[in-house]
Order: sequence, then C-alpha cells, then structure tokens
Amino acid sequence: MRRRLLGAFAGMIAAFGASVAAAAPIEIQFWHPTLGPIDDALKQQIDSFNNSQTAYKVVASGRGTYDETFNAAIAGFRANKHPQLLVVIGQGTQSMLLSGAVYPVQDLLAAEGYKVDWDNYIQPVLNYYRTKDKKLLSLPFSASTPILWYNKDGFAKAGLTRPPVTWDEMGEYLTKLRAAGFECGYTSGWQQWVHVDNYSTIHDLPIATQHNGLDGLDATFTYNKTAVVKNIARLQSWVADGRYVYSGRQGSSATPAFASGRCAMMTHSSAVFSSLQASAKFAFEAAPLPYEAGTTPHNSLIGGGALWVLKGHKPEEYKGVAAFLAHLTNPDQQAKWHKDTGYMPITKAAYEKVKAEGYYDKYPQQEVAITQVQRGTPTLNTMTVRLGNANQYVAALEEEMEAVWSNKKTAQQAMDDAVRRGNEILRRFERQRGN
Repeated sequence: MRRRLLGAFAGMIAAFGASVAAAAPIEIQFWHPTLGPIDDALKQQIDSFNNSQTAYKVVASGRGTYDETFNAAIAGFRANKHPQLLVVIGQGTQSMLLSGAVYPVQDLLAAEGYKVDWDNYIQPVLNYYRTKDKKLLSLPFSASTPILWYNKDGFAKAGLTRPPVTWDEMGEYLTKLRAAGFECGYTSGWQQWVHVDNYSTIHDLPIATQHNGLDGLDATFTYNKTAVVKNIARLQSWVADGRYVYSGRQGSSATPAFASGRCAMMTHSSAVFSSLQASAKFAFEAAPLPYEAGTTPHNSLIGGGALWVLKGHKPEEYKGVAAFLAHLTNPDQQAKWHKDTGYMPITKAAYEKVKAEGYYDKYPQQEVAITQVQRGTPTLNTMTVRLGNANQYVAALEEEMEAVWSNKKTAQQAMDDAVRRGNEILRRFERQRGN
C-alpha cells in the first residue's frame, strides 16, 4: 500500500514538473554593449516587460564595447548560438544590412500584427537607419547626438552669460576660461563623430560620395576637401595653448575631465546627462554644437545603437521579440528611458508627453538634442552615413587625428592620409559584399 502511494505521489510530482516546464516563459536572448550607469535603466526597461506578461522572458547580456558585442554576435552566428536581439552601433548599419543575418524589424512587426504609425516617429532618427527605399531594418534604440556641455559656474567666473554659438566665438570663450583659471578649456568625447561626421552634417557637407554611401558601395571619402580640414587645423592650434585637450577616442575619459571641473566645456553625446547628474559638483548646462559664422546650421547626426533581430530562430520566439519591441516603443516606456538616460525618445508621442509634463522646464539640457536633430530640412548630406567596415575606417581616421594633436602632421596631411586609408577599407568591403 505504502509503495503504491509513493508511486502515485511520484507520478503527481512528475506531472506537476511537466506542467511547470510547459508553462515556462520563452526566453529571448538580448545582447547589448555594457553601458555603464545606463545599464540600470536598461534593466528597468527589461524588467517592466518581463513583469507585464508571463509568456516571454528577455534575458539581457552585456558583451563589453560596441565592437566586442558585434564580434561576439558574429562568432555566435557562425556557431548557431546567436541571440534573437542585438544592439549594434549606428556606424555598423551598412555591415548589418549586407550581412544576410537580419530579420527586418518592419517585416517582423507587420508579420506579428503590430500596426506601427511610422509617421509618429522622429523622422531624422528613422532616416539614419532606413534603406534607400525607406524600409526600416532595425529599430533605433539608444539614439543620441553630440551637443555642447558647459560649466555654468565656470562661465559666471569668466564673465560669460550664454553659450558660444559659432566656433570662432568658442575660441574666444576658451581664452577667457583659461584666463579664469581652467587648466583645460575644452575637451571632446567621440572626436571623429563630433569633428568629422557631425561637423559635416551640420554644415551640409558630404563625408563621402554617393550621398555618404546611401546610393552605392563604390563611395569614396571626400572630407579632406571640405571645411573639415579647417576645423581640424583650428583644434590643432587650440591644443598648442591648452584651449583643447584630447581625451581619447571614445567618451570614457572626456566625461570625468569635464565633471571634475578640469575642463570648462565638452562636446559629447546627449546621453551623458545621467552621468553628469551623478558626478558633476557644479551647475552645468547644454547647448547645440557650434557652427561656422555666416552659415545656417542643419540637423546633427544621431549615434548610439539600434536593435537588430537576427535570423535563425523559432516562430514563437519572434512573437516574443515583436512584443518586446512594441513594449520598448510605448510612449510611457520611451519617456522613462529618455528621462533616465539622456537618450532621445524616438517617437513624437513620447517627446510631447515629456514636454507636457514640464520636464524640460526643470531639465532644459534634455531637450537640446531633440531640437538639434530636427533643425532645418534634411538633405542627402545630412540624413545618414552608410559605409562598410566602419570600425576599421574610423580607427584609421582616429589615428590620423591623434597625429595632428601630437603635432606630427598638419591637418591637411592627416585628413589626406585618413581618406586614402579609408578608401582602401571601403574597396575591401565593396569586394567582399558587392554583387
């Protein structure tokens, strides 16, 4: 009798375990770069989705830098161990478009029954990621743009009452700030993004032929023949007298240089807002990037990352991916993401929601990026940069810029060399991916 009872009990346990297993949520693997202080805000977004339903569970995995995350995904895809969802830096768009590994976001959402009003999205943000025929293959995620951050207390000490508008005026400000005791007048994060890409975009200058690569893989760089050279030469003169201090290729060193009070101004991503809130011991403000006197500024170029859905997974998993993407673009979630991080909301509804709450009256720094990317009428020079092997050509350009700061090359020599090296990289990509 006892044996029969134990057997029946064991059967009940097995049946219960099977039902629990059957009810287990479908896991969605989400690989992203490690974003430092922003990781907590990302966790809140994911937890919000996971707690809102029981069918799916998004499992996030930070994979280091943008390049490290991208390389991990390549290795994972080759081994058939890749995630369903991946964050790729904006400059990697061309490589992703031609990879053959992508399930287009626009197709996925339509297939799963989500009717998306793409006109409700902030168009310059979508423009960066759209194909030539305006199809969206990835979803903007951590969308940012570089802006000017300045030490408001330091400005008051130097007798400055507003931010500089032009680059020439910025040079005059830096002289006054140095005289007021600042060791470093100005530094920058993501120098290539700021001083080549966005300088070109704001002034409606081509970075490369074929409308910055949008119209063909045979594009060649042209920024060595534009006012970019003058801009780099000006910065070189500022390095010589301490007005400009180089803080590395990306952004991790520029932020503490500014937040510590060492540098009075910084050009950097709009997404450093949360970091500055936590670390700066002085009043700081933000303003649009400067432009050349006598010109009418255009929109700036976005950066950050986009969400890419990868091929090779089960239909039920893609249902979960679509549900998660829909959750992330909900106006409430977008508003929270924007306020928590400094990244821009990607929908007009989220922007209007935050504005109606009076948030920008308290934190005007958070609206600067949104108005800057929507400034003017977009042109084929200002919509996007669609070039392959971006991590390689950017590294070559960064190296040449470093040669300018160390006074080993003139601005013209360095930009000529960067264009030559960059074009060689583009031709390799064309041979590898062209049809």
